[in-house]
Parts: sequence; C-alpha cells; structure tokens
Amino acid sequence: MPGLTCPGRAGIVVAMPVQTLAQSDGVDLFVPAAYDLAWSAVVLLLVVGAVVAVVLVVRALLRTPPDPVSLHDLADADPVRRSARRHAATVAGGAAGLAGLVGIVGSQAVATVDGLAEGVLVGLLPALVALAFLAAHAVGERTWPSPRTAVRSATLRHRTVDDVAPRRLRRLTWALATLVVVLAAVGAATAGDDGRSVTRVAEASTSTASPYPGAFYGVWLALGAMTVLAASEGVLRLVARRPAVPHVGTRWDVALRRLSAHRVLRGVQLALGLTAAGTLGTGASAAARVGYPGAVVLVAVAALLALAAIAVVVQPAPDPDEWAGTTADEAARAVA
Repeated sequence: MPGLTCPGRAGIVVAMPVQTLAQSDGVDLFVPAAYDLAWSAVVLLLVVGAVVAVVLVVRALLRTPPDPVSLHDLADADPVRRSARRHAATVAGGAAGLAGLVGIVGSQAVATVDGLAEGVLVGLLPALVALAFLAAHAVGERTWPSPRTAVRSATLRHRTVDDVAPRRLRRLTWALATLVVVLAAVGAATAGDDGRSVTRVAEASTSTASPYPGAFYGVWLALGAMTVLAASEGVLRLVARRPAVPHVGTRWDVALRRLSAHRVLRGVQLALGLTAAGTLGTGASAAARVGYPGAVVLVAVAALLALAAIAVVVQPAPDPDEWAGTTADEAARAVA
C-alpha cells in the first residue's frame, strides 16, 4: 500500500497508509457506508418478513374453517360491503407499511448516532413507529368515501369511542401507557444524580451500572407513551365519526368500525408493550449487574411482557359479518 510522508514539528517524518481512490473527487469513500446501509435494510426486511410469516401461520391455525355458505361469502356478493372492506384493508395495509418503513429508517438512524442520544432514540423508536402508524390511519379515516346516494340516512344516536373500540384492548392500551409512566417515575426516583445509572452500596464496595431508565431517559419515554396514547384516542374518534356505509345496516357499519378500531389498538398496544418491556428489562438488567437481589426475575417478566404484546397482535380481528350476525338478536331485543 503506498505511503504518505509529511514533515513533523521536530523534523520527524510520519508515514501514513492511505487508500488509493479510483476517482479524484473521493466519491468512492461513501460506497462502504451505502453498502452497509443496503445490507442492513435487506437484513431488516428478511426479519420483518419472517415475523409476518409466523403471524400469518399462527392466524391460519387459530382461524376456524368457514361454513359452506357463510356470512362472509354473502357479504362479498354485495359491492358496497366489498368496497368498504377494501378501503379499510387498504388503510390498515398502508399504515403497517409506513410503520415498517419508519422502523427501518429509525434503526439505521440509531446506528449513525453516537453518545447518549443513541439510547434516547432507541427508547423512542417504538413510539415513533406507532405515531407513523396512527398518522396513516388518520389519513385513511379522513379520506373515507362519503355516501353518494340520493337518499341518505343517519342514526340519531351520536357514536362515541366506547361504541366502536373493543373495551379489553382499549383498557390494555391505557394500562401499558400507564405502566411506561410508572416505570419512568420509579427509574427517576432510584437513579443516580446523572439520571442514567444505578448505584448500589454494599458494605465497603460500591457498584454502578448503566444504562438505567432514570430521568434522563424516562422523561422522553413517558412523553412518547402519552403522545401515542393521545394520538390513538384521536384516531379512534375519527373512526367513530367517519361517514356511514350506505345500504348495509347500522350493525354492520358499527362492526366495520370495530374492525378498524381493533387494528388501531393492536398496533398501539404493541408499541407501548415493547416500550414498557424495554424500560423494565433495561432497568432490571442494570440492577442485576450491581447485585440487587431479584432483579433477574424482572428481566424474565420484561421478556414475557414483550411476548404478550406480540401475542395480542397475532389475535385475529373481529369479522364485521360474523359480529353483526351474532349481535342481531341482541340489537332487536334492545330496539323492542
């Protein structure tokens, strides 16, 4: 390899190995970085593809076989219902695609950030992905096609989020957001003066470990969780107030709204669950390294929490035709 010599201050000659460039303007210096970026994107796409494949297989195993003539088949014969389903599926697919893209770009950004900002960005990555996911859903709900019939009908009862959002999933979302805030508060109360490490004094020895979700990280994590929760409630309001699907009946229209709300909450709870699991796991790992008893158990709890959040996403969403069919008798009794 050729060398470069230059005189030093005291007459010392310094030899520095250099790399010969194919072009004089040095554009090839950026080739390795571009190669690493492309390779990392390919790896991430493979990982995402593997996860999607596992989810599809699990959903196929959990799904019950349809009847020879099911409500879903009858609904597909209706062009209005088919169009509404297509729009809802397009919104969900676009939101998932945008979330995956933001996740890939965010992962690459983490690799280029140095210092303490890297830890903050890692902690906020699930929230950023969730906000992109919710933004796509918000655009989809705002662009929901309005009825174009000559005679329009509307329910006299004002729909609210409680009418369209699954209660258990919504409560789980609120609980996970609250858990993130509680973990951030506990971390801030138990961290050191720097807000990012934990210290344990035992007899004559002192042990310190980091990173630890103290105030330095916890404030951002709590703000991210509350922002995601507020944004999800806003999107759920859009779902409840969007134009009704004409000529399908009130029950089916509400059932389609429940499907959209279920999809929104599944993505949000996944982001909040991963944030809570990451916060708990990071704090417990640092506490275990300094010798706090029982901290290893919390690491296992964090792993179970992350798996539970993923398991909720795998659960299939309620089908509008089946839900409307099973609640038909109850709605008729309520009207009577």
